[in-house]
Amino acid sequence: MAGGRMSALSLPIDGGASSEFRAFRARTPLFSVSAGRVLVTLTLPERLGASDVEFARGLAEQAAAYAVEVERLYRSGRSYSSGRSSSGRSGKGRAA
Repeated sequence: MAGGRMSALSLPIDGGASSEFRAFRARTPLFSVSAGRVLVTLTLPERLGASDVEFARGLAEQAAAYAVEVERLYRSGRSYSSGRSSSGRSGKGRAA
């Protein structure tokens, strides 16, 4: 992130959490994540640029990697506390 302040939000995910994609004919799409009493919706400007496409692709790649890791942990039967990964890998801070 280039300068300025940054806000952080951590959403504990459980069986009641959900995500939703909504496409519209006359406006940009919405992507939402709901957990507990918190709803986060990603919105875009009405006029899209190449950086918006890059962000969406990065978000999809990071979400796919997250799904693979969650499934791996589930199949291993191990329990972990929530928190930052110790792998040191980052999604360039764009899709976190």
